[in-house]
Amino acid sequence: MTHLIQAARTAASQWRTEHPEHQGGVVLVWQAQGYGWKDRLRDAAHERPGVYAVDADDHVFVAEGGDDYKGAKCWVAVPTNN
Repeated sequence: MTHLIQAARTAASQWRTEHPEHQGGVVLVWQAQGYGWKDRLRDAAHERPGVYAVDADDHVFVAEGGDDYKGAKCWVAVPTNN
């Protein structure tokens, strides 16, 4: 799982470089590609399970539970040692 976390951080960093108008908040990452930004973590039901959210301090969260149709059930913080 460590390589997935690093891939999410790398994708988020690249997305932030390409979109400097979005400061702070979280970058949303799916399949190692940044695809969006939100000013903060919001309802996980708006994202599919397996989406990562990386904040400006490189903390990583993953959307878990639920399904692709109804969205995820919750955001779970990924331990910092990953």
